[in-house]
Amino acid sequence: MKGKIILPLLLIPLAIGCTDESTQQPQSPLAIQGAEITHFLSSLPSRASESTIPIGSTLTLYSQGGIQAEALELSYNGSTWEGDFQPKWETTPQKAKVTAFCPPLYRNQSDFYSNGKLCDQLMAKKEYAYQDRIILSFRHLFAQIHFTTSPKLNQRLNQIEFIPSVSVAGISPESGTITYQPTATPLCMEQNKEGDYTFLLPPTTLSIRIRIHTSSGTTHESILEAYPFQAGYTYTCPLKLSDENLGISTVEDFIAFTHLINGESYGNRSLEEFGERTGETMTYYLNEDLTFTEEESAQVQMIGEYSSSVSAEERPFSEVFDGQGHKLSNLRFEKPVDGFIYSGLFSGIAATGVVRNLTLDQAVYNNPDDTDRAAFLAGINKGRIDNCRLQDCTIENIDKNSDFGSIASRNEGVIINCHVDNVYLKKETSYGNGIARYNTNGKIMNCAVTNCNFKKARNRGGLICNKTQNGEIQNCYLKGNTGNYYAISLQATAPNVIRCCFYPQTDTKAPVGNNYVSAPSDSLMKYGSLQPITEEILPHILNQWVLDSGTRLFPELSFSLWKQGETLPAVLVPHNFSKNKK
Repeated sequence: MKGKIILPLLLIPLAIGCTDESTQQPQSPLAIQGAEITHFLSSLPSRASESTIPIGSTLTLYSQGGIQAEALELSYNGSTWEGDFQPKWETTPQKAKVTAFCPPLYRNQSDFYSNGKLCDQLMAKKEYAYQDRIILSFRHLFAQIHFTTSPKLNQRLNQIEFIPSVSVAGISPESGTITYQPTATPLCMEQNKEGDYTFLLPPTTLSIRIRIHTSSGTTHESILEAYPFQAGYTYTCPLKLSDENLGISTVEDFIAFTHLINGESYGNRSLEEFGERTGETMTYYLNEDLTFTEEESAQVQMIGEYSSSVSAEERPFSEVFDGQGHKLSNLRFEKPVDGFIYSGLFSGIAATGVVRNLTLDQAVYNNPDDTDRAAFLAGINKGRIDNCRLQDCTIENIDKNSDFGSIASRNEGVIINCHVDNVYLKKETSYGNGIARYNTNGKIMNCAVTNCNFKKARNRGGLICNKTQNGEIQNCYLKGNTGNYYAISLQATAPNVIRCCFYPQTDTKAPVGNNYVSAPSDSLMKYGSLQPITEEILPHILNQWVLDSGTRLFPELSFSLWKQGETLPAVLVPHNFSKNKK
């Protein structure tokens, strides 16, 4: 490293006194081991990994107490660190405070940069009990940042300059404490085809001034406002032109998103391209209607991998996915789910997760052997599914005993303002369910199931759900469905709230099986030409509940209103997404 300062050897005076040589313990030579490096961490879901320092690398060792060392240079031979002067334990039993730096760090060193770039500095630091094995474990002393430019911007870029507000002035060998100074010299990088500009940062609160020089000769400046960067963490910051919207705009974007959200890499793409952070929450946006080929569907990863297995790693989706009223068309669910018990576009939605304003159009589920806890949208929902629609979807092939639920297999959260229209169960199975298979401690509110065909369900089923337990089902209606079903639920066990649910007057089966007794008179009501509630006034009745009971009982939720449809008695009023990213 440039600027290496070699200090004169420190002479440590020996205490002279009268001792009994027969009682002195000889100093023990040390075998210093350990070369693992903890990779840069991320605040986003990722698979932890480590690497090893290469053979032939050198370090400087500093130690106080039971081991005395001052900038002792050692080299790694693949198993141990060795040098001309191998450290030893002192005769007096005491702890040793050890720090090691790779590459070597010297006391009073002042140059930590090469060609304007901060050089990576690894440090191992630990206090060891007397005569313990010395095994070093290294971490990065600095932070890392990736600036990713959009393809449109990168094509115009000739050179880019980064000027962090502070730079590293010094590092204490004993503690690894860093001192700082204002930055004067910019870090200049030439355009690269990947559009990824990566460098190290001091681990402190700082801002970064960005200066972009285009191939046409123009210069643009921006600034990343002050942010607290942490040592050993990596950060990603997208750069784009002012007229580019953050979000998912192409099929390739969506495929990349499904890989990245599960902690996988995908070329030089980053999650920050697809959304924005508000406080602790990241919101991802779908900017366009997308249509998938069969080959493209095969590249889509299941989002938010969730399993009930204790041994499996769980990463349920915990952020916000906003479809902004757009559609995903022709998705085929055919890939193995690698042992994750719940499957769907989202395997699991966490308690903090939200999926909203999204339509799945002409989706096909064709996976009979992998899992029986499946759905088009979410295998298990513990968060909120809001204003989502399934239309013209086919359940082509599933497990014969499947717990398939069209919106969710298992709902433990909130499903609200959702519409399932024209779902066709093509192959014989146990049950058919329009919204969810199980509604356990969950809420299903202000939803509709229309024109679905579940004739192939052997054991009947419920069109809202198959079983509700300690759940709520309120202000839902059904129309035009085919099959041997119960309108609301096959089973209702333990306390449940079922209110203001409407089913056609032509239905002859009880709306809820399992000997359910409706206490309130407005719990389950038929509608039609021969009923007090006709198709014409059904939207008004649904809206009456929204404006009265819904807003009063659930002030934390937002309910959509209803209007008369062209072929249906009631459809949800579409949201206005003209104000992008509201």
